[in-house]
Order: sequence, then C-alpha cells, then structure tokens
Amino acid sequence: MIANSRLAILLAALPLVAYAAPAVLQKDMAFSAARKLLLKEKWRPINVHAHDDYVPIGVEHELAQKNIKEFDSCSIDYSNCVMRYKRGEACLTVYNIGEKITDMKVVDWSDACPN
Repeated sequence: MIANSRLAILLAALPLVAYAAPAVLQKDMAFSAARKLLLKEKWRPINVHAHDDYVPIGVEHELAQKNIKEFDSCSIDYSNCVMRYKRGEACLTVYNIGEKITDMKVVDWSDACPN
C-alpha cells in the first residue's frame, strides 16, 4: 500500500517536473529582455538549424547576425517568430511578434520541444 501511495505521488508530480513555466516571462515583454532573463535562469538556446541548409531571411537574418540562433522560424508577413530553449530535459518554446529585434515582443510560450 505504501509503495502504491509513493507511486501515485510521483506520477502526480511528473507534469510539474516536466514543465516548470519560467516565472520571468510576461506577455508583451520585449524579446531581448525575456531572452536575457531566460539565459540567466539557465535556459539554453536550441539551434534548430545547426545541421541543415536553412537560409535565414527577414528578421531571421537579423537574429543570426546577432548570434541569436534559437529561432525555429519567423514568418515574413507578420513576423511571428518561434524560439526554442532547453534546460535539462525541459523544453521551452517562446512565441514572439515583431518585424525587427527591437520591436519583438513575447506573445505566448509552451513546453513544446522541436521535432
């Protein structure tokens, strides 16, 4: 009975261990400020395109020039940018909007990992 109770407690805690949303993120926060805080909290950028021939365009090109390589993709028409981070086994995807780095703002985030 005690073993089953411990197992139930462990299983109930798993979602909390798998994804602890960063308390530092806020909607409409400037991307550059959010990135700085995430790096301080030990979230590490995932360079999704490190091993492919992806050619960055638009704001992706600007990000790459500033050595910000955690972008998965950024659309051109409305400049939605998807950024990927990892801390231990946990993933963090941060969704931003903005046509230039200085204009980019956080609009949402999730625990989605890149494929």
